[in-house]
Amino acid sequence: MKFCPECSAKMRPKKIIDESSSKSRPKSIIICSSCGYQEKSRRVTVKETKLDDTKNIKVVDSKAQKLQSMPTTKANCHKCGHDSAYFWEKQTSSLEEASTQFFRCAKCEHTWRAS
Repeated sequence: MKFCPECSAKMRPKKIIDESSSKSRPKSIIICSSCGYQEKSRRVTVKETKLDDTKNIKVVDSKAQKLQSMPTTKANCHKCGHDSAYFWEKQTSSLEEASTQFFRCAKCEHTWRAS
């Protein structure tokens, strides 16, 4: 692996064909995908690895990541009956009044206020 001397981005191999030549033998270069800097390359080895174990890949969106970082407590969801919920407090009115506690079901994501 080589890094660009101009911008420090990773350089990638590329084959180019000299169309002005009648032999049209491809030449190997390495090129920076960020700034376009090019260098001749005597030898380029490309190794491709395919992952077959895609069953273990779990995609987590930003909403799910935020929920997973929140504290949980035992609270019964009125919608699905699950007994675990994320919770947080928020100041919904003036500072003189107490803050409001919210719960979100860890299973169905139903959200409710503490009564």
